[in-house]
Amino acid sequence: MTQGAWRGFSQPLAGGGHFSTYGPPPWTFEGFSASIFLVFDPAQVADLIPPPLKLAGDPVCRLSLHDIVCDYGFGERFAQENPDQAHFHEAVLGFLVETDGTLGQWCPFLWCNTEAEFAVGRELYGWQQHLGELSMTRRPRRGWRAGDRVAGLVTRGRRSVFDFVIDLERAGDVPATVEGFRVFPDQANANNFFAEVVLPHPVDRVLVRRLTLSSMIDMTVSGLWSGPAVAQVHAPELRFLQGARVLGGRWHEVAWKKPWPRRIVREDTATE
Repeated sequence: MTQGAWRGFSQPLAGGGHFSTYGPPPWTFEGFSASIFLVFDPAQVADLIPPPLKLAGDPVCRLSLHDIVCDYGFGERFAQENPDQAHFHEAVLGFLVETDGTLGQWCPFLWCNTEAEFAVGRELYGWQQHLGELSMTRRPRRGWRAGDRVAGLVTRGRRSVFDFVIDLERAGDVPATVEGFRVFPDQANANNFFAEVVLPHPVDRVLVRRLTLSSMIDMTVSGLWSGPAVAQVHAPELRFLQGARVLGGRWHEVAWKKPWPRRIVREDTATE
């Protein structure tokens, strides 16, 4: 086998690149997203926010569920020919944070249901991904109407993580402020994401912890619908949201590209 046959972008590198679950950035995403916004107690989430990140804005977090198609850097034809790999669901818990005047999102828990999304999220970015089973209401062919419902369900290992229902009242986004709380994210900070990856040396037992900032590009949001929502939270890691006040929910179409991380925020080296 010639050296040129050892193609691939991710580990493991094998002949022909057949075991590479994702290609080089940027990755192109498009699909649908539903989110609910909840009031939380900042004191209960302090351990979830790594320094130098600090919570920003009002104590409002989001629980989101996505129904997405991604090309994983292999191009449009890959997504068309491999729906089992390109089509995935993902759920996210997100907080608004800031450091050095830069606002962005920190997501301490994510759940997804495909190999490629799981691998690229954990290996390259350091997203805190878990494998799970996820479902979300599809938009009817006639389009949304006032009074329709969007339901989302996330389970892991046959145990419920969370579920929600959004009662769609109107076309358009949730109000910027609900019950005195400012709802996030808005377009000014929705594109920035912080993530942390840990790189262990297999012999020297040295750990490199690298916190990076990524900024999604070419992001478009359309077809917004919103309304009141209710949620049930079951997973132990989300206990701080049990009984939390839900400010509302939104559904929308979304598309974006995920490039290389653009900035190292912090890098530490430690010996275990």
